[in-house]
Amino acid sequence: MAEGQEAKEDEALQTLKLTSQEFLAIGLDITVGKDKWIHFKAERSEDRFRSAYGAATLTASEMWNDLVDKGEIKKNTKPMYLLLALRYLRSHDTQDDLMIFFKIGSKNTISRWCHAFVRKVQLLLKDKMLSFEEADDGMIFFMTVDGTHCRIEEPRPFSKEWSSHKFGGKAALNYEVGLSIHKERLCWLYGPTKPGKHNDLEVARMSLFPTLRAYNQQHNKDPCLRIVADGIYAVQAEQDIVSTENEFDPPDLAKFKERALSRQEEFNNLLKKFKVLDTRFRYEQGSDFLAEHKTCFEAVAAVVCYSLDNNTSNLFEVYE
Repeated sequence: MAEGQEAKEDEALQTLKLTSQEFLAIGLDITVGKDKWIHFKAERSEDRFRSAYGAATLTASEMWNDLVDKGEIKKNTKPMYLLLALRYLRSHDTQDDLMIFFKIGSKNTISRWCHAFVRKVQLLLKDKMLSFEEADDGMIFFMTVDGTHCRIEEPRPFSKEWSSHKFGGKAALNYEVGLSIHKERLCWLYGPTKPGKHNDLEVARMSLFPTLRAYNQQHNKDPCLRIVADGIYAVQAEQDIVSTENEFDPPDLAKFKERALSRQEEFNNLLKKFKVLDTRFRYEQGSDFLAEHKTCFEAVAAVVCYSLDNNTSNLFEVYE
């Protein structure tokens, strides 16, 4: 491609990008109407946007602009469609509810663009996650890990493999989430798995433990990088890479582990602020609901990662 043509295409891409203020206007025109919100104070306007879409205007702007750079946004693509996806993730609204909220008269339009943009947001997660190399900052304890369960409608035929002890035996999916201890970044995500078939330790043995051991061996780590995790991981066979809370820890180490695991729980709670993960997930019987839920989970994780990156959300420090 000629240099002049490349420059023209780059210039055309830049015209598709939007600022946080532009997203604020688009979002609040939808939620409260232009004649009302223009009189709001800035803080109230931002709060109303975040309440409606689950993300700050800066997060929406950054995601949109990154999708532009990835070639995922075309000339006539409406920014409202990104807000449609965010609203769905935030509220888990039905198609009828979304039609009313966005004043769109076609279920096909709602379904098409909501699904398309949830997938686009999912694509952004990879660039926001740290590899083990990036998370490895020379500290032995570099990551926390925990499983989080998300309710789903009972799959047919009935099987106890879907049963979650966290939800009284009701059907759910489990995701293994790993968080960098020293950076506000996600560095591991695995799932979904069946909570009634495999507990957290068994899930970790499927991929996380072999992957970390391979990394330690490849990089000649001595001592090995280790994961901080809760008591279910406290087995002799995994003590080379897992450290759990125990009565032999000196006070400073015990406090460190406690705060690290509380921070992991705080991250998981940020995910659950999106009702698509915190309420029973709806799907059509016979559909690939595992893929659908995974798309939603990873899209929510991407939104949370953007929010942490731009400081519109924060986690507390492990070290006081």
